[in-house]
Amino acid sequence: MPDIPPIRGLNEQQAAAYLGIGVTLFREIGPPPIKVRGRNIWDRLDLDAWLDDYKQRGRAKEVNQWPEKKEGSISVKTHPTGGSTSFCQTDVDYAKALGLETETLPQSS
Repeated sequence: MPDIPPIRGLNEQQAAAYLGIGVTLFREIGPPPIKVRGRNIWDRLDLDAWLDDYKQRGRAKEVNQWPEKKEGSISVKTHPTGGSTSFCQTDVDYAKALGLETETLPQSS
């Protein structure tokens, strides 16, 4: 691992080392460089900001975006076969063929 000098603008290897990751991973997920006369440099302050943002996005993945509803949280019962909540004899026949438990629902008038 290269030594990280006490300067603000880092080359690719130094920037990767500053973040504690390899150069290959840095190229895949790291922030874009600043172009200075055809050279790529990474500002330590930008790296800090990028890492803070990356941490927040990583923690957001752990939050369940679509939590399941708890039992009894809805008033309408879902058919064992899924789909529409209106009665259909085909649904009942299909559920019986699959060995699913069914309820006899009243037919609409």
